Amino acid sequence: MPNTEASIPPEGAGAKRVNVVFSKEQFDTLQRLADMQKITLSDALRQAISLSDLIVHAHADPDTQILFKKGDLIQELKIVR
Repeated sequence: MPNTEASIPPEGAGAKRVNVVFSKEQFDTLQRLADMQKITLSDALRQAISLSDLIVHAHADPDTQILFKKGDLIQELKIVR
């Protein structure tokens, strides 16, 4: 059974509500990410937004690199437009 419980931010925190329509593939990915971490869909989406914000800001700074290391392999993340 999908974890669709909404996590409600505290009142008065300037919270906003939006309705979003995802493709089946996007929803399935979001659900998989939530399930892997045992978090709600809402929290997985918040996490994805925070990560996207980090990547976009890092990309805007020419002195910043985002590197991934797996074993001895190091790769740089680059945004292609």
